[in-house]
This record gives sequence, structure tokens and C-alpha cells, in this order.
Amino acid sequence: MAEITSAAYQNLRDYIQSQWKYIELQNENGVAIIRLSPSDNRVTYTAEGQTLKLQVVVKGSDADINTPTTFAKSAIFDVATGGTSYSVETFTPFTIESDQDELTVIHSIQVPQVV
Repeated sequence: MAEITSAAYQNLRDYIQSQWKYIELQNENGVAIIRLSPSDNRVTYTAEGQTLKLQVVVKGSDADINTPTTFAKSAIFDVATGGTSYSVETFTPFTIESDQDELTVIHSIQVPQVV
């Protein structure tokens, strides 16, 4: 079996970064609470070596967040609605109960790199 090259891994990272743009926050059962695009000012996308990170910060005062709401997972999609998740990350459940509550989620995806 042949190994792909460093350039191929970089191509995969570039593709993921340009196409897998949407982060969805879910409850403990995997039910969507909110899905955001990188154009939303609450979302930040960074690449650090072989790790791609989508960060989202939501607050109880956000108009699209109902209180109380418990968040427990983040999922990455390539479409604004529907579709299939490409990566799901579970975190310690957090409940936003008031306007003052704030949740920061960092979803990391690692694409190996040949050195």
C-alpha cells in the first residue's frame, strides 16, 4: 500500500478548511441547537500545522439562544442546513441558563502530516 505525499496531506487540509465551514452545537442526544457559518462573528477558523480549529462563542444574550439550553457536542458540516456531519466532538455538557452565561467551544480536526 502506498502512502500519500506531504503535498497530498496539505491538499486535504486546504480542502477541509475551504469546504467544511459550518459548526453546529448540539445537545446530549445529538439534536441541533444552532449551526453557524464562518461569516458569523461568533465563529473563528484557524489552522495550526496539521490541526484545523473552528471556535464558536455563544451567550445567553444571543437572540438565537433560548434559555435554558444544554450543549454537549459540536459537529462540522459542509452545508448550511441538513447534510451529514464530517466530525463530531463531545464535551462536558454546559447549560446556558441566563443572559450572562457564555460557552466557548473549540472543535479540532487533525489531518496527519508526513515529515
